[in-house]
Amino acid sequence: MARRCCHQKIEVSLAWAQRQDRVAIWKRRMLASRLMGRSGGSARRTQGILGGRSDQVVRRVLDAAIVELARSGHAGFRMGAVVSMAAVNQTTIYRRWPSRTALVTAVVDRMRMPLRENPLPDTGDLERDLVEAFARRFTFGRKVEGRAWARLLDERFSPEVEAIIGDAVDERRDEWRSMVTRAIERGEVPPGTDARLLLDLVRAIVDARGSSRRLDTTWLTLAVRTVIAGARAGTLVRGRRTRKVTAPSRSR
Repeated sequence: MARRCCHQKIEVSLAWAQRQDRVAIWKRRMLASRLMGRSGGSARRTQGILGGRSDQVVRRVLDAAIVELARSGHAGFRMGAVVSMAAVNQTTIYRRWPSRTALVTAVVDRMRMPLRENPLPDTGDLERDLVEAFARRFTFGRKVEGRAWARLLDERFSPEVEAIIGDAVDERRDEWRSMVTRAIERGEVPPGTDARLLLDLVRAIVDARGSSRRLDTTWLTLAVRTVIAGARAGTLVRGRRTRKVTAPSRSR
């Protein structure tokens, strides 16, 4: 009997010990799971914060670079001024954009994005297309981006600037000329109409009032209609010979 009671006590003790071991193991697993969850959450939050901060830094630098470009142009562009306006470390800028050309190229890429997302109008009517396109041009020109772009165009004689904006200028130029090309195909203006000359004439008339802060839509519409009327008369056809007018002879 004594032995049997002893064995029962031992079995109970072993069972209790095993249960305690299982509880301890379960607690360790739960604790490890919680720690991993916290660590993963912290990593995700940190990653999100760093990603957001990085985007904010890029945005601030590019905003400051556009302002500096509009103010000083490419030749006078100062990286130090961008550092000051963006309120970032100089190493932060040079790590991503190691030179002035690299940063200005990034600025140009940013300015091209809204132009690509908003192509020039194609309403099926040349007058409406030109009025809307030049109205957009006027609005863009009054923004800091427009002033920065104008400074680059003024310095296009520089091979370095040409390398930066050449493709963008050609792409936009072709888009403008396409409006006239479509009008020729629709029969609105004669075949052979010089698209560049037509656009240059409208641009010259509109820019004559370029100092105005507000767009005079009446003046713009009048300018477009006048140039289109001349084009329809065939005055803008390439290679057209003008008729020589001789003064009548005076009788003596």
